[in-house]
Amino acid sequence: MLTTPMSVQETGQLGTSKSYAALPPSPIISDEVKDILVFILTHVFQLILASFGILSNMVNIIVYIKMGFSETSSITLTALSLADLFTELWLLLMAAGMHEDLEGEAYPVSVVLVVLLSTAAFAMMGYGSWITALISVERCLCIVFPMKVKSIFTVRRISILLIIGFILQMSSIIPTYATIRLAFVQSPFTNQTSLAVIQSEYGRYIETITMFSAFTIASVICFLIVVICTIFLVIKLNQSARWRQSTSNALSKEDASVSTKENRVVRTVVMICVIYIFFFAPNVFTFTTMAAYPDFKLTDPYLGNLQTVCLHIGFMCHSICSAVNIFVYVTMSTKYRDTFFKLFCG
Repeated sequence: MLTTPMSVQETGQLGTSKSYAALPPSPIISDEVKDILVFILTHVFQLILASFGILSNMVNIIVYIKMGFSETSSITLTALSLADLFTELWLLLMAAGMHEDLEGEAYPVSVVLVVLLSTAAFAMMGYGSWITALISVERCLCIVFPMKVKSIFTVRRISILLIIGFILQMSSIIPTYATIRLAFVQSPFTNQTSLAVIQSEYGRYIETITMFSAFTIASVICFLIVVICTIFLVIKLNQSARWRQSTSNALSKEDASVSTKENRVVRTVVMICVIYIFFFAPNVFTFTTMAAYPDFKLTDPYLGNLQTVCLHIGFMCHSICSAVNIFVYVTMSTKYRDTFFKLFCG
């Protein structure tokens, strides 16, 4: 094992025995390199990206409210923007107020808030994954059952599904919050009394189970669903393009217009899914590895710094994933673009 020092016995030339404690293994990433990478990833890139993500998701919400909720896509994309907004707020708070080294300082309120909201933030990330999976599945069924999908995915049913998903995600983190409390404690560094999050004796184990159920499992399942649906949609888009090319002279203007509109919606969903797959993959990799390989943890002397860097890469990528959807909406959706320019440029 590489995680703990071991006692080694060595016999000298004269038969005498001596023992020594082996040095702990050198980490894959040194502390200096880790600190530089975390500063760049979190306090530079994540700070900028999360700030833009908050603004872009607020704009998305305003635009979709103005457009109304007569279509299921408006409801799901508004819910996705709300989930992304909460996540970006937490990521901004982390980038602006979280410090790797608190030695010599009291506990800042920003750190307390980051710790307190972290479980809820991960649950919202998982909820965003469920919404993305729902969007991709709905669009796949639109292609498989074009005549029945509107009766299957009604506005009411989609709204109920989103509410149930939110309740399930939030209820899964109740055990974690039942094991923590806020209390004023004395800092061991400054002797100042400050607010801190206190965890019960078994809180760490409960938190691990909660994270696994509310985020890791949900993220992996949704990630696989989105990958499969995206592949299916891309194949169908290519088939549709070849079909339109071969029948372009036979189609009426009305049929061609409907076909173009449907393909534009599919392309929008494909772009959202591709962005999700590309930028959410680091989080899936990191948390799946943490679940499958227990030594991949912060306290491990060999892998701890690597895990820290992987976590911050995942957070930065999630900031991108949650921030750039506005460009897809403006580019792909005529109705969104017209409403956007009417609200903010008119």
